[in-house]
Amino acid sequence: MQNTQLLGILWCALASLASAGATYLIKISGTAGEGLSLARLMWLGAACASYGLGFVAYALALHRLQISIAYPVMTAITIAVVALIGYFALQEPLGASRLAGIILVALGAFLVAR
Repeated sequence: MQNTQLLGILWCALASLASAGATYLIKISGTAGEGLSLARLMWLGAACASYGLGFVAYALALHRLQISIAYPVMTAITIAVVALIGYFALQEPLGASRLAGIILVALGAFLVAR
C-alpha cells in the first residue's frame, strides 16, 4: 500500500470518528430537555463542529483515494464505531445479528477497496 493511499485511509478513519462523535453528540443533546435550550444548542453546536471536522478530513481523504474506495471504508468504520458507542456509552444491545452485520459491512468495504 502506498503512503498516499494509507494517508487517505487514515483521513477516512478520522472522518468516520468525527461523524460517529457528532451522531453521539446529537443523541446526547436530547438529554438536555425539550425545545432549544442553551444546553441543547451547545451539544448541537459541538455536533456541527464535529461534522465540520469530518467534512474536512473526508475531503482530504478524497484527494488521496478513489471515491469508490473512500466512501465504503468511511461508512464501514462509522457503522462499527457508532455501534460500539451505542453499546458502551448508551447501553444499547449489541447482539449476534448486529455484530454479523458490522462484520459483513466491513468485509464488503474491504472487498471494494481491493
